[in-house]
Amino acid sequence: MPPTEIDSDLRRSSANPSTLGMSECAFADINNLEHCTKYLNQTLVTFGFPASLDLFSNDPVSVARTCNCMYALLQQRQRDIEFRESANEQRQRLLSDISRLEAKVERLEAQLSTKDRDIATMTRTEAKATAAFKAQIDKLQQERDEFQKMVLGNQQVRTQQIHEMKKKEKEYMKLQERLNQVLMEKKKESRSGIEIMNLLQKEGRQRGTWNGKKADNDFYKKIVDAYEAKNQELAAENADLRALLRSMQVDMREFLNAPNGKQSCPINERSDADPSQSPLGGRTDMFDLPLHMARDQIEESLRTKMASIKERMVQLQDAQKGAEVTSEVTERELELEAAACRGKEHYSRTGIASMMSKHLAKSERPRRLSGHLSSDRDSILSPPESLVGVSLKTLSIIKFFCSWAVNHQISIANHGLVCCGKLTALKKWLAPFCVYAVCM
Repeated sequence: MPPTEIDSDLRRSSANPSTLGMSECAFADINNLEHCTKYLNQTLVTFGFPASLDLFSNDPVSVARTCNCMYALLQQRQRDIEFRESANEQRQRLLSDISRLEAKVERLEAQLSTKDRDIATMTRTEAKATAAFKAQIDKLQQERDEFQKMVLGNQQVRTQQIHEMKKKEKEYMKLQERLNQVLMEKKKESRSGIEIMNLLQKEGRQRGTWNGKKADNDFYKKIVDAYEAKNQELAAENADLRALLRSMQVDMREFLNAPNGKQSCPINERSDADPSQSPLGGRTDMFDLPLHMARDQIEESLRTKMASIKERMVQLQDAQKGAEVTSEVTERELELEAAACRGKEHYSRTGIASMMSKHLAKSERPRRLSGHLSSDRDSILSPPESLVGVSLKTLSIIKFFCSWAVNHQISIANHGLVCCGKLTALKKWLAPFCVYAVCM
């Protein structure tokens, strides 16, 4: 609000030294009452208080208005005091909060400095640990390189040892074959043994004219000739047996893989899916291996095939119940049993072995040979009890039986439990024979 003439007069009157003597806070005096009244009215109107105060009037209304204005001023003063007190309290609280926050800031700054020091310490520790880990990694890499070199060296040594072992095994196989040949020579025919013994007895009567060296040479020559003849005979028989076993296995496989309606579908599907793992996809090259290498494989293959045949027979038996038993199967079974009985008598003639041992005891070289080979003779050449004397004729009958069974869709399944029992007996008799025949 711009200053007026009344304001300037009031300021001049208040600045008068005479008025200052009365009171330092004097605002009005006798001389400026009108000006003060006007100033107060304008100020009150400006601040929103009731105006038109008439201080010189005796009217009760004017006095009441003046009292109301004074009361409003007092209320405003009271509110100002309360506001100042609340503001002061709030200021004190804010100062307290500020001091508390400053203390907290100082504490946080101290913690921050502590954390910074910890971080610096951890950084140094981490750097040291990283250096140590790097050194350890380098050391481990060096050790790994050395270990790889050692592994390569060991592999080379192992390869060399395996190669030498194979050589030793080949030599051992050759020696074992030679041992088998020498031991099989003792089982030659009785006629050769009798001729040798007769020759020795004749020379023994004329001891004065007996030439020991010549007799030994003749004896060794006869032994070698008999051994070679027997070896050739055994080799031919073994070749025939192996061929017959292969043919029999092929016949069994064809029989087991032959389609037979709905019942043979699972077997055919399994054979087509994985012939290498199926019992129907047997191997024939194992028949060329020696006994100690192929015995387990041959036995397992034959057992699996016989079990498959039995299962097939049971399936066909369920499918063809009530059929009549053919007389031809019974005759074949009787022929097999008779052949087995006749075969057991084939190797019963072992008199030549005893006669050979009597003469070999008289010579130093045969005595050394007998001393080296007597420990392994029984374990190598003694066949199973159920296989003594089995010949090619028996195997031919077995092959014919298997071929006939394949061609006639194994009608022997209609024979009932009796036929199954006979087939089980045939399986028990056939499995060890095949193993023994292959390894001869």
